[in-house]
Amino acid sequence: MKTRTFMGFVAPSVLAMAILIALPLAGVVYLSLFQSHVQTKLVEIKTSVPVFGGLTQERVDMVSRPVLDSQGRPTTVNEFVGGRNLYQAAEIQRLGEIITKPRESVSLPAAVASMYDEITNLDFWSALEFTLIYTFGTTPFVLAFGFLLALGVNRAAESLKGSLIFVTLLPMIVTPVVSSLSIYWLFIDNAVVATLLQELGLGRIYFLKDAWTIRTLILLYGIWYATPFAFIILYAGLQSVSKESLEAARVDGATRWQAIRLVTLPHLAPLFAVITLIHLMDAYRVFEPILVFGSKVFASSLQYLTFVVLSYEDNVHKAAAYALLTVIGVVLLLTPVLIRTWKEQRAQS
Repeated sequence: MKTRTFMGFVAPSVLAMAILIALPLAGVVYLSLFQSHVQTKLVEIKTSVPVFGGLTQERVDMVSRPVLDSQGRPTTVNEFVGGRNLYQAAEIQRLGEIITKPRESVSLPAAVASMYDEITNLDFWSALEFTLIYTFGTTPFVLAFGFLLALGVNRAAESLKGSLIFVTLLPMIVTPVVSSLSIYWLFIDNAVVATLLQELGLGRIYFLKDAWTIRTLILLYGIWYATPFAFIILYAGLQSVSKESLEAARVDGATRWQAIRLVTLPHLAPLFAVITLIHLMDAYRVFEPILVFGSKVFASSLQYLTFVVLSYEDNVHKAAAYALLTVIGVVLLLTPVLIRTWKEQRAQS
């Protein structure tokens, strides 16, 4: 293919990536390196203060007032602060104080547990903790359930495959907010699940009361929502598995599980890597279930923390710092998977 023709094909994709990814990322980096404040000046204010006998006394005070521009709006000053926003967002100073805090009077396990509790009480580190729990807690189940569903549908009768694929893909078709709400409404205090369990004699269970139940529900939601994506990718991959290789394995005496382990899984290995990469990126940016469940006390995330800072604190620079820390976390998370995949592909070539 000629260079001109190739550039014609890739130019739209490159342009889209520049507009939708590179420019917003550059904006986030820029905002995280600056801090803005309204420029003020001291203004002399004279007031008349009443004293006894109906007399007044003039009082002069110096009051801080915003500097206005030619259109009467407050003047904003942008100050370059370097990594200060990142340092403050990650609460490095407080983290260092907790780590270096003397704990001679307790045993090592108790000291580590106490240190962990104090660290996870910090906003950033609490959000990072559950972000990592969600990411690594859902990934293996998404891969396993997606593969099992793909195997099951692949072995089903042809007349049933269409319906099974449609039903399996339903969680992925629904938007994340709506699917989160559906899980939330199932488990609120007087909803279907709690009422059913009470009717079965298990008593009244409040799923949204404790940290472990809320976190478990969010993890289950993540698995339920992401499994269809793994399923459809692996199901498509199963269509390309060589039937001759499977039949040869059977002739050689391999069991069904051995044929899957020795023939099917190696064939689908690149697809597992792709699903892992995409799900890690998506799971690390978990936001909707945190927002819907209103669980900031028990389960937060870096994306949700960015939203809170931007919406309620109105601090765009701190929010940009959190967003940049999220991007850095995604890169660090994906680097080992990318290196391993690159080595495997290089070895095969």
